[in-house]
Amino acid sequence: MDKRLKYLWWGVLGVLLLAAAVKFFLPVKTPVKIEESQSSREIAVYIGGAVNHSGLIHLPIDSRLEDALVKAGLQADADTEVLNPAQKLKDGQKIVVPSKLPIESGQTGSLDAAVKSPSAGLTVKININKAGVGELDSIPGIGPAIAQRIIDYRTQNGLFSSPEEIQKVSGIGPKTYEKMAPYVTIGP
Repeated sequence: MDKRLKYLWWGVLGVLLLAAAVKFFLPVKTPVKIEESQSSREIAVYIGGAVNHSGLIHLPIDSRLEDALVKAGLQADADTEVLNPAQKLKDGQKIVVPSKLPIESGQTGSLDAAVKSPSAGLTVKININKAGVGELDSIPGIGPAIAQRIIDYRTQNGLFSSPEEIQKVSGIGPKTYEKMAPYVTIGP
């Protein structure tokens, strides 16, 4: 029995040595990793509205809104006052450049001015189901942070069924809604 045990151990040792030799001498296929440098990567954003070349634009990863506006080319009636040219862009972002709206008898002004000056007898209403951050930010009582929360809420919960439903968005209570009610709609 002692002799059989000795042969068994020698057999196990031989198999282990053979496996080690195969592992050592045969080439191992490792996946090749190709890393792109940070500077060669790019983002794609969609730009539309009052621009000469609307559509998908490819920009370097660290681009700002100003870069997209230059590449798309602004039309003469583009209202850049409601945009932040220093805003960093993200891949897949949609940018809508608004046009200046006629305010009173031939004068032009921004959407912001049209919405926030009820004394001029204006009835400009923003569709909270379609508006972007810039348009929502022009509503009294709404800043960029709450405008983004409105868009996030709309994305997660679907379109608003009534203007009053906007009060479900964090940061919009009855007093804020009272200020903004004359300027919001869910229709076209």
